[in-house]
Amino acid sequence: MWSSSVLSFLAPEAGRAVYPACKLFRDLWRRRCTGLFRMHRSPIGAGDLAFSEQVIAYGEGALVPNYGDNETDMCLKTYSASGDHISDLLVGTPRPTAVALRGDGTAWILLHDSNLILCTRLDPTFSSASEIMEIDPERFYSDHANGLGCMVSDICLAGDRLLILSYPCGNFNENQREQASSRVHVVDDRTGSLLYQFLTHLLKYDNGLFAVQDDMLFVAGFGTNVIHTYNWRQGSVEGHIRPEGDLAFRMPWGVAVGGTMLWVSEQGDESEDVAGRIWILRLPNDVGSSSDPIVVQVIPSPDGKELGGLCLNRGRLWCMGPDERSTHMHLLGPCYSESKLGSKELD
Repeated sequence: MWSSSVLSFLAPEAGRAVYPACKLFRDLWRRRCTGLFRMHRSPIGAGDLAFSEQVIAYGEGALVPNYGDNETDMCLKTYSASGDHISDLLVGTPRPTAVALRGDGTAWILLHDSNLILCTRLDPTFSSASEIMEIDPERFYSDHANGLGCMVSDICLAGDRLLILSYPCGNFNENQREQASSRVHVVDDRTGSLLYQFLTHLLKYDNGLFAVQDDMLFVAGFGTNVIHTYNWRQGSVEGHIRPEGDLAFRMPWGVAVGGTMLWVSEQGDESEDVAGRIWILRLPNDVGSSSDPIVVQVIPSPDGKELGGLCLNRGRLWCMGPDERSTHMHLLGPCYSESKLGSKELD
C-alpha cells in the first residue's frame, strides 16, 4: 500500500503531524511507532547530579546513585515516573556509583572510592546502624596478599545471587592476559559469601556496565565495541552482539535487557566527532551465539554529549548524561501509547 511506504520513511516525531488526519493514518502510524521511543523530558536533575553514571528502576520511576561533589550531595536520589525529584536516601553515603535493590527495603551499594560493597537499609541518612554486611571484593583475588587490588565496575542481583564485575589493578605484560582479565564474582545474596567466579577475557577498561536476564549476562564492551554475553550460572563465555551490516557501536557503556529487546547507550567517539547514541535492538533467537540483532531504532544523544547508564521501567527509558561534575538524565517514552480510557493518544 502506498500509504505504508510513505510512513515507513517518516520519522516517528514527524509522524505525529499525521496522527489526527484520519483513522487509516492513525493506525498505520501506530504500527510504524510500535516499540519506538521519543524524548519525553530532558534534562532531569541538572544542577543536582554530579559524576553520576548509573540509573536503575525504582517504584514507578528511577533511582540514581549520586557520587556527589560534596558530602551533602552523596546519596541515592529518587524520581517519579514523570522525572520529578522525590527524595534523597542514605544522605552521606561515601561516593555511591551502583545499586542493586533487594526488594525488602535494603540494597547493595557500591562505594567507588573505597571499593567496598555494602548491604544496607534504605534509610534517610547513611550510618553504620543501617549496615547489614560488607563485601571487600579484593579478597576474591587469590593473590590479594601480594598487593594485587581490583576495581569494581558494576553490581547486579540475579535472584538470590549478587553478581559483581571487577578488574584487577596492576601492570601486566602480554603473556599475562588471564591475570589481567576482568572477572565476574557470583556471591550469595543472603550471606555475602563468594560461591564461584569466572574470567570475562576482557582487559582493563574494555568493559562498561552490565545487565542480567535469566542465566544470561550482557556486558557492554566499552573498549571492544560489542556487547559480550556470558552464561553466569555456568561461568562460560557465550558470544557477542553487534549491529548488523556497516553499523557499529561507539564505546557502548550502558546496557539493559527485557524479553527479546536490548537497549544500549554509548559514550560516543570524540576523535571521530560521533556523539553518544541510544540503540534499541531486537535480540536473535540464539542470544548465546555471535549473531547480529535487528536494529529497531537509533536515537542520537539529546544534547549531543556522551551517555551513561540506562534502564527501562514501565515502558519508559531512563538514560544518564555525561559522567561529569554537573550531569543530568534523559527520559524517553513510547512514541504511541494507549490511555486508561482506551482511546489512542500521544504520551
